[in-house]
Amino acid sequence: MKQRLGVIVGVIAAFLVGTFAMYGTASAAGDASSSATKTKQQKKLESNVKSAKKKANKTCKKVKKAKGKKAKKQAKKRCKKAKNNVKKQQKKLNQYKAAQYFDVCKHGCKYRTVQKGADAAGTWQEKTKRKATVRVQPGTYVEGVFLDGRNPNYNYNGLTIMGVTSKKKPASNPKGVILEGENAKTIVDGNPQVANNAIEGRSIIGLVMKNMWARHYQNNTFFVWAGHDGTERCADYTMDNLLSTDTRSYGFFARNCYGGTIENSEGYHHGDSALYVGETPCDSEDWTNRTHAADRTPCQANPDWTVIKNVKSHANVLGYSGTNSKYVEIKDSAFYNNGAGVVPNTLDSEKFEPSGWLKIHDNDIFWNNYNYYSTGSAFQTVATIGDVNYPIGIGVVLYGTDSVQVYDNNIFGNEKWGAATFSGPELFDVNEGSDAMNMNNQFVDNNMGRDGVDPNGNYDFFSDYSGGSNCWQGNTAGSTFAPGNGSVPVSTIYPDSCPQPVVGKLDVQAVELNAGLQINWGSYKDDGDPSNGPGDADTIFGYSTQHPPQRQECSMTVNTPHPAYMDYVEDRADPVNCL
Repeated sequence: MKQRLGVIVGVIAAFLVGTFAMYGTASAAGDASSSATKTKQQKKLESNVKSAKKKANKTCKKVKKAKGKKAKKQAKKRCKKAKNNVKKQQKKLNQYKAAQYFDVCKHGCKYRTVQKGADAAGTWQEKTKRKATVRVQPGTYVEGVFLDGRNPNYNYNGLTIMGVTSKKKPASNPKGVILEGENAKTIVDGNPQVANNAIEGRSIIGLVMKNMWARHYQNNTFFVWAGHDGTERCADYTMDNLLSTDTRSYGFFARNCYGGTIENSEGYHHGDSALYVGETPCDSEDWTNRTHAADRTPCQANPDWTVIKNVKSHANVLGYSGTNSKYVEIKDSAFYNNGAGVVPNTLDSEKFEPSGWLKIHDNDIFWNNYNYYSTGSAFQTVATIGDVNYPIGIGVVLYGTDSVQVYDNNIFGNEKWGAATFSGPELFDVNEGSDAMNMNNQFVDNNMGRDGVDPNGNYDFFSDYSGGSNCWQGNTAGSTFAPGNGSVPVSTIYPDSCPQPVVGKLDVQAVELNAGLQINWGSYKDDGDPSNGPGDADTIFGYSTQHPPQRQECSMTVNTPHPAYMDYVEDRADPVNCL
């Protein structure tokens, strides 16, 4: 996350930068015998085994039919020879398949660290042009793993790193294989350095990570990315059945990657977000909504989607964050007990503005009220600069997004707003050219407040009335909307028919001061006294400038304990004295 020092509202933007480990049966995607990973050679060897068995079966049936002692003896000899050929062909196949595995364990394996096992696999893949699997047996591995796809001596494309049982079977519970960040080192160019990440994969296509628990790292746990020099590419990664906890920044982190999957995983206690997908690359390196404002040329002509499904994200600053993220589908997941739940956002500190073209659906987004500024918090934010603090109490935050669809979610028990959408105007010194534009977003058929059982706090929906063509349709009857100062009708601020006619960046404005839903930062002078901040808690930027920061809770409609929901447990820091 790149924070803009000295710019108050740049800091509020910075907060925006950024499973249930179901512990069920782990998938066998890393099994080298699966059809998805079979090479031509493996298929040929399997065919040889099949043919040998067929021939042996046919040959051995002739033993019973043979007449005479001599004929029967010859038939038995041919049968034995055919059976031996089956064994021979099966042995060749087994040897071929076994070569694809690189086993890591604390005692008795060739490799004692994940790094050494992965490097050996990468060397082997480069030599054979085949895919390998690193099988990590139970234990605690104090290390940071760095896989550099730019190194010509290694080929990590398609590599699988997976936790297994002591019998080398896929581990259903990720807690058996632990990647420990405390006192861990990463070897970079032969030199040991503090381990910032559990596994970092740079410029790799098809990296698979499964069945592990990573914790206590300086920055992130499972991190994939690519640089921008035109030679690197990150794509089609898989993070499955993983647990990420207790890092300073992120958990599952993908930046500048074409597509991927994060599933069946859990993350908690991160100083930013448990899940981050950002800086989604475009067909052109210079693409932004500014350079293509007139023609609305898409970022990717044929989008490569990232899918996040069946995850639990709880007790983090943000459940999900993604700066300039696009083509991400978030579904069938739970975001709860975070400061804020799902937070895609737009910042010009990263490439490929804006964030947009996302699908957020069929999720439970609730109880995102964790006041980590208060005493008793189990985690802290990465940093706070100036007078602006990260906001809490919001389920869904769309900051400067374009064409995000939020539908069929359960959004309840968030004590400030259920869902908020707003711009980051140039007036606020957040983004040059007002690229963070609130437009073409849709909120459709969401169940707000569990039909009255567990309402969202102040309002179900907040919009700053900037941008245009946002809409709210088919959400729970009786949903509530932040009204502003009353000068603009609520029905005008929140149109109830979706979709609205599509607008472009040149068609609308990021600044809208008439409705009373934006702070006029142009008139705000920072004299160094935090108590003189804008302070209007009915607007998003005013709300986030409450001082001290834990007093944000004082403008929330606190309702604890919340009514029980399934087997989830509400988690909070110590309550704040608002007197």
